[in-house]
Amino acid sequence: MNKTIYQAFKELLINALKAVGVDDQNPQIELNKKDIDGHYATSAALANAKKSNRKPMDLAIQIRDELLKHNDVIETIDIAGPGFINVTLTSAFISKVMGNIDEAKDRYGAGSKKDYIVNIEEVSANPTGYLHVGHARNAVIGDSLARMFKFGGYEVQTEYYVNDAGNQIDILAVTVLVYYLNKLGQKVALPEQCYKGEGYEIVADRIVHEYGEKFKDATWTDNKIDDEETNRIFREKSTEYFLDIIKAQLKDLGVQIDYYNSEKELYKNDDINKVLTRFKEAGATYEQDGALFLNTTKYGDDKDRVLIKSDGSYTYLTPDLASHEIRIQRTKANKLINVWGGDHHGYIARVRAGLEWLGSPSDILEIEMIQIVRVIKDGAEFKMSKRAGTAVWLIDLLDIVGKDALRYMLASKASDSHMDLDLDVIKQKNASNPVYYAQYATARLNSVLEQGSERGLKPKFDQTALLKEKKEQDLLITLDSFQETVETAIRNRAPQMITEYIQTIARQFHSYYADFKIVDVDNLDLTQARLGLAASTLQVLKNAFGLIGITPKEEM
Repeated sequence: MNKTIYQAFKELLINALKAVGVDDQNPQIELNKKDIDGHYATSAALANAKKSNRKPMDLAIQIRDELLKHNDVIETIDIAGPGFINVTLTSAFISKVMGNIDEAKDRYGAGSKKDYIVNIEEVSANPTGYLHVGHARNAVIGDSLARMFKFGGYEVQTEYYVNDAGNQIDILAVTVLVYYLNKLGQKVALPEQCYKGEGYEIVADRIVHEYGEKFKDATWTDNKIDDEETNRIFREKSTEYFLDIIKAQLKDLGVQIDYYNSEKELYKNDDINKVLTRFKEAGATYEQDGALFLNTTKYGDDKDRVLIKSDGSYTYLTPDLASHEIRIQRTKANKLINVWGGDHHGYIARVRAGLEWLGSPSDILEIEMIQIVRVIKDGAEFKMSKRAGTAVWLIDLLDIVGKDALRYMLASKASDSHMDLDLDVIKQKNASNPVYYAQYATARLNSVLEQGSERGLKPKFDQTALLKEKKEQDLLITLDSFQETVETAIRNRAPQMITEYIQTIARQFHSYYADFKIVDVDNLDLTQARLGLAASTLQVLKNAFGLIGITPKEEM
């Protein structure tokens, strides 16, 4: 991709500094605020004055004089305060953005290919019920990160960790058994620890249809079906049903999962014992009070952790460490990113420590902590409780607001912040609804381009001095910053930076559209330049929309 105008100006500034005897390969450059003249501001004179034995103002004047030699790029330069340099670029130079966008099209803003693999565990919800809005937030943020990394040139793999082993699946099996027995006419109360909500009756119906009354005498003790074969069947039929539903719901949400990583397979392949053997051979474990401990304090944990309890059962940590190790070996990833709920914060250090004992770099695992979502409707909160069966289900939210609106809103706030998802706002068709506002910009841009086409006018992307209005130039400068925005969003693992960027473009374009006539048959040259600006804006919005998985609109 061609240099952005920001990159080209930065190169000029570095050379200007060099010409006046200053070596600064990364001078600070900022977009100017609305109330300050100029497109860019730099504090390079202030930052380098002391080491060059000059007063900031004197150095600023020298830098200004060097920059003004490039009158095809620089229109004017003002020096403010103690040495801030405010730079106004020429209209023709700024308009180069349109040519860059037209040349790169759907790759505009994308990064070059990198020899680096990122593996993202987007969701790890238990297959014991439907996905709720909390799971949806994890999935959207994880999927948006995957899209961003791919666009940035990384090789990306996505995963779902299926917790299809352990006590929660035994409880699921008992839950479905109770529904099954009631289908057979028995009056059986649902135990306190069992799951409540939707779907369990459907699984029970399927088991009745397939097996009839075969399990009418089945019993359970401590939330586990007593007969092993019956327990296996109810576990498998239940997890199979809910995992199929989860896969379908993620597809409806636009979330792509490449690999479903089964906890049950760890037991089947004896992977847990293999990892335990490696820990023991490394001298990482010791026994105390009949339990097996892992020395996680060696690598920064606040205390050592139990791997095998005194009763011989594994703690949650043990299969998790085995799963991560198998994942590292299978994927050859340089970086693992797990998208976890905020209640897992205390779990991070022990997992990292375990992986270090197994020979992985200390920074191979990264955790994105996703805080809870409150769903608001009619000014009141919808309560979420998985066991009580009152969760706000993903499938219902998709019906109420649709995929695009839900994805946009869930991606629009920093993942480590609690968020309120106001359904009444999302359903508004005005500027108060950021999703509508952004998609309306694409519909309006398509309409403008159609108006030009109907008159036989095509967008022009050539350099031009015609786009001299401040709102035109501000929009072009924002379009130019797309690649930098994407790189910063990737570096900070921040999809919300993309939605903020989208809102900035939408706001700038809507304001520009309100003030200026884009298609003017009495000024064809200006019209074609403005159509070029419109087409460029639409292309960048399409690219940005793709990073968070929403669709541009032809009309609204």
